[in-house]
Amino acid sequence: MRCLRGLGRGWGVAALVLMETAAILAQETGRMESADQMVVRKTELWPSGIELPAGVEMHELVYAHRKETDLDLTYFTRKDIKDRRPAILFIHGGAWTVGDKKQFYRQSVYLAQHYGLFAVCIKYRLSGIAKYPAALSDCKTAVRWIRSVAEEHRIDTNRIAVCGGSAGAHLAALTALTPDVRKFDGEGPYLEYPCRVHLAVLFNGHYDMTGQLVLHIQDGAMFDFFGAHPWERPDIYGEASPILWVNSKSPPMLLLHGDQDYYPHQQSVQMAERLKYFKVPAELEIYPGKPHAWFNREPDCAITTDRMAAFVAQHFKCARLE
Repeated sequence: MRCLRGLGRGWGVAALVLMETAAILAQETGRMESADQMVVRKTELWPSGIELPAGVEMHELVYAHRKETDLDLTYFTRKDIKDRRPAILFIHGGAWTVGDKKQFYRQSVYLAQHYGLFAVCIKYRLSGIAKYPAALSDCKTAVRWIRSVAEEHRIDTNRIAVCGGSAGAHLAALTALTPDVRKFDGEGPYLEYPCRVHLAVLFNGHYDMTGQLVLHIQDGAMFDFFGAHPWERPDIYGEASPILWVNSKSPPMLLLHGDQDYYPHQQSVQMAERLKYFKVPAELEIYPGKPHAWFNREPDCAITTDRMAAFVAQHFKCARLE
């Protein structure tokens, strides 16, 4: 396990720069944009489209109907798959308030093309239309949807992974760590299928809500997500902290984080240490000089996708395809 301890001087400098920039923006526009809102706007990027390589298909469909909105997904698959293969669910970031399932299209195409994975990118309910645990319930519904189409798409239901970035990593971690917690299931559909996953890949995630509060990193985003301040609902701030759900039955995890992230990489360090304490296989990669959501841009997208692919291939024992 490779880790850098402490928040580090670089993180403090990056935070000050963001705050100063936010103040300048406020003077110029007459409105105040919080530092965390600026981080999301500047870093949570996604491709406008995707170029499919020969032999890879892309399909879109609605996987669940909610009273607030329909939830759609995009899945990527190789046309020539004959054997049972793993699946991976991607959950986008955006402080639970914004985002697009396109964020992980490139990673999905890569894993589908080179390892035969059934790769799924989902839309989930954002905090502006539904509060916690709505987004988590949507992620669990998506896992169950994957199981519901396992026969049709030749999916091995004993090899399902979940991956997310930032707020998506928070939701991915909770999805991986709470397979049997009925209160998170929501209204369905597909409740006849389990929502257990067997692997998690987490980019610059949030794992301890209390730690975020101490640093005042995303007070506003968490208020919007939970619909309450921590002194009003301390129970849900703890309940929604993935680090508190880690136990000896947790699935293996790969945690990736930039050491210049406004959302401190110490969260990933502590999460990895907690997993190790329970003897859960955990790998940690801290990327020097990299800010929040660095993996959205090249060449870092290719670098981190290769790292993720190696982790998935190792644990799911899937060979690289030509």
